Amino acid sequence: MAWSLLFLRVSSVDIIDVHAHVVPETFPANPAPSAESRWPCMCHGDNHTAQVMISDKPFRAIDHRSWDGQKRIEDMDAAGVARQALSPMPELLSYWYEPSVGLEMCKWMNHTIANMVADRPARFSGLGIVPLQDPALAAEYLTDIKNAGLNGIEIGSNINKIVLGDERFEEFYAEANRLELAIFVHALHPIGAERLAATPELVPFSAFPLDTALSAMSLIRAGVPDRYPNLRFGFSHGGGAVVPLAHRLGKGAQVTDGFGGRISKAPVDYAKTFFYDNLVYDPGYAAYLANEFAPGQVFCGTDYPYAIMESEPADFIQACTLNDADSVRFSAATKFLTGSFDAIH
Repeated sequence: MAWSLLFLRVSSVDIIDVHAHVVPETFPANPAPSAESRWPCMCHGDNHTAQVMISDKPFRAIDHRSWDGQKRIEDMDAAGVARQALSPMPELLSYWYEPSVGLEMCKWMNHTIANMVADRPARFSGLGIVPLQDPALAAEYLTDIKNAGLNGIEIGSNINKIVLGDERFEEFYAEANRLELAIFVHALHPIGAERLAATPELVPFSAFPLDTALSAMSLIRAGVPDRYPNLRFGFSHGGGAVVPLAHRLGKGAQVTDGFGGRISKAPVDYAKTFFYDNLVYDPGYAAYLANEFAPGQVFCGTDYPYAIMESEPADFIQACTLNDADSVRFSAATKFLTGSFDAIH
């Protein structure tokens, strides 16, 4: 494996945070300025602050936590986090560009994250990105992800409004399975979000978890877990609405003969094999996910360094009344990132 870490169970600094984002200190010049107005740029201010600009408009105010590895480690130590799995800010997934342009952003972000991992391999793991607007190109590029020492990829909950279970992504899943790469699904531009224009705050707080769950259901309905039972999918925000939707989809499977024979088990049985972060903001629900719904498959996720992050992950885990706290603290994350528990021994 690309990394190993010996955990001392008497230590309070043993948490692996699988949901932690990166924005680079700088972006490269727009490779197609006449065609791609949404290419981001960074405007730096005072006191380590910056503004991400997209289409010449402010997109997100950030600070050096987004790119400064040493600052991250200081925050991790204070929060009891031994390791972060770094992934790009979702808006950098870049599916809306022409594939060749999107590939340039993927290369930049993957190089940024790979360097952060190489500088501090005992504290960081990495999840890269691929240009899934061109699934064949994305599948081909996965070898570069593997060779860079990254543990997997982050993908959006939909690809330009196309659900993840669509057959056009089959080659991508097959290659990720062959290379044993983890896939972390993060909410992005939810399908139907335009209906919420009058109440935009509902998009991140309600539409994101709905779209995450829809992506999981589309994978199940398409039979992707049956074809690739060793492919490791992890879902942000506790899978969103995955629990009620998996049970409802089960009724659909009953009345459609497994959606025309596409699946061989109940949808909830597939959902229980997915991984989920514990970023649900409620200890009781987090405990249900970890103890009842998907034992051994729930890991810590904080959404560092953004405003809605879980800033006290150790306290949150402590409050959850877990059957196996070590699983949430580190072993489920290790299994997700590496496919094995061996890396923590």
